[in-house]
Amino acid sequence: MERVSDIVNRWTEMAVVIIISAMAVDVFIEVIFRYILLLPLFWTEEFARYCLVWSSLLAAGVALKRGQHIAVTFIVERFPKRIRAMACLGGDILVVAMLAVILWGGIYLVIMTSQQLSPAMRISMSLPYMAIPTGSAIMLFHALTSIYRRSREMFGLTKP
Repeated sequence: MERVSDIVNRWTEMAVVIIISAMAVDVFIEVIFRYILLLPLFWTEEFARYCLVWSSLLAAGVALKRGQHIAVTFIVERFPKRIRAMACLGGDILVVAMLAVILWGGIYLVIMTSQQLSPAMRISMSLPYMAIPTGSAIMLFHALTSIYRRSREMFGLTKP
């Protein structure tokens, strides 16, 4: 399971790099057209916004996998090792519950916006909103992998 999580994370990292690169090129083109050629493009701002949303939600999954999300640990660090492990496992379970709700709501939002078109690019709004269930599904998978790993460590099935 950990190996699949690593593969998903690697693909997600590559997608984030591609999306951020596309956003940078888009913003550069818009600056050239707006301020040098004096011919602003109608779609570039919207495209950059959607790229930012997608890259943020996908990168949140990468950060979760790496354990780089913000956390208040000064209390948990004072616990004995066994209780600390249980607290981390409990935190992961709460994260999974929250991500499951976000995933469910994101799927509902994608369905509800499937007939709505974006103002400038005239694409289905379900495409930008698809970032919510996609990002939460990736984070959910990484969180479940973390629960699996932590529980195996707690019960002595693997070395920490």
